[in-house]
Amino acid sequence: MKNRRLESSAVRFRTPVVILAGGARGEDRASSLAAKAVLAPAFARFTGTLISGGTTTGIAGVAGALAGACPRADVIGYLPRRLGGARPDRRYTRLCATGGQRFSEAECLRYWSDLIAAGVEPATVALLGWGGGRIAALEYRIALLLGARVGIIAGTGRSADALRRDPRWAGAPRLRFLPPDATAVRAFIRGRG
Repeated sequence: MKNRRLESSAVRFRTPVVILAGGARGEDRASSLAAKAVLAPAFARFTGTLISGGTTTGIAGVAGALAGACPRADVIGYLPRRLGGARPDRRYTRLCATGGQRFSEAECLRYWSDLIAAGVEPATVALLGWGGGRIAALEYRIALLLGARVGIIAGTGRSADALRRDPRWAGAPRLRFLPPDATAVRAFIRGRG
């Protein structure tokens, strides 16, 4: 059912599950274009569930673009009830409102809560990170703490690059730093990288 806003936690997920996290700044158009150039071929023929921010800007907007390229995938967006200047991306299969007044850690906690409630083991989930700020940094670390595989696209700036420099996390066993290359990203998504 396309474009249905869900209010409950009764979300079903097709496996594999990939979370796409990162920058939400709409003004960084160059980064969004670079992300599309890498991620579109990496996600070609992807079937499963892709989770992201549900808006038309930043990495969430890239996930919306991937929805059209991945007709056999569910693309689920987690976003607060009030979006400020952002707009919900109608290309997503489903949008789940967290009830917040702005984007915060609530969206990340909600999608992990929904995944676990649906019986999805965190160790089977892959998170891809592209740049990002404070919230993306938290998403990367929560995924690592839960035991998910985390692939950070190297050289994409801000919190993605900061994680690489952080000695407390850089050696985490399920953390990979990937080149901005569709083949490497595709291998990671498929559990081979």
